[in-house]
Amino acid sequence: MKRYNVMKKFFLCLLSLGLLLMSCKQNEKIYSDATLVDYDDFKEIIELKAETIAGFDSLFLAPTHLCAYDSMLITINKRSDKRILVFNVNTEKKVAEHISVGQGPGEMLLPRIVGNDDSKILISDLIKSTVLEYSMEDFFKSGELQYTKFISLQKPISGEVRLLKDRLIGDVSRNTSFLFYEFNSEGEVVDSIGRYPEANWEITDVEKKNVYSFSFTTNQQDRIAVCYNWTDLIDIYDREGNLLNRIHGPRYFASHFEEFNDGKVNSSSRVKGETRDAYFSPVHVGDEFWVLFSGKSEDEDGYNILAEQIFVFGWDGTPRKIFKLDKGVLAFTVNEKMRKIYGISNSPDYHILTFSY
Repeated sequence: MKRYNVMKKFFLCLLSLGLLLMSCKQNEKIYSDATLVDYDDFKEIIELKAETIAGFDSLFLAPTHLCAYDSMLITINKRSDKRILVFNVNTEKKVAEHISVGQGPGEMLLPRIVGNDDSKILISDLIKSTVLEYSMEDFFKSGELQYTKFISLQKPISGEVRLLKDRLIGDVSRNTSFLFYEFNSEGEVVDSIGRYPEANWEITDVEKKNVYSFSFTTNQQDRIAVCYNWTDLIDIYDREGNLLNRIHGPRYFASHFEEFNDGKVNSSSRVKGETRDAYFSPVHVGDEFWVLFSGKSEDEDGYNILAEQIFVFGWDGTPRKIFKLDKGVLAFTVNEKMRKIYGISNSPDYHILTFSY
């Protein structure tokens, strides 16, 4: 019996030591230069209920992106002849449709909204690395749309383009050296901005491309928010490319990918049980940026890609509030004037949800 008690104490000590080491590992900072952010750091948590806009149900054809301007809602769609549809949210009527799919003048293959001011709106084509400028007044009218300026970017981009005062910032994250090209108003490269985070584990350049895939937005003046899709990390840069703040949390994870070679190319795939969805679809809203947060893992029961939380940060990285949505969305936009959030859901089919805040 005495020997049994000694052995029991020995195994209990080993178990305690293992738990202690596990706890230390979990609490170890993945990014040594990051500011840790917890749920408690947000001043408000606000629950929002989804409403449907009955008049829109038959009009949207698999929307992938949204943008709101006053009473107008712009959608980019996968299944319509014209890729961009414009709706009046007050009347729930379609008022215009623009941009056919193709290689011809004014046509696009994969359009995305770049930004706007009071007189013009800019649309990029991710495939052709071009940016077209349109009159805002003409954009919100039916009829043939003519661009007022055509910009061919000097270097190809691999993602979206955003305004940064009189410059354009283009996502080139498929390389392994930096995140963005900075272009002047004529499309000429003037700088490269943004560097990949350095974590506390070994990672190859091939794995880095997936681990640090990201979405981003700007305040259209002097701030860039880089929101990573597979690690709950956000980087905030100024116009000169200086890292102003690195925010990690609230779950403190980083997904892991493993490099492989299929005989033709090197790539990487997710490591089962070690990946988790993080931030998506950041949006500039006045002196804040809003971003979807998931935190879900494919290994969890009932997993889906819809996110039910929108985190709100100041442009200095200060956590402000969390909106908890009763129905998840893939992407969203905000009508600040009408205090409405419009989100895309694909459950059970594609449709638009609206939330009042």
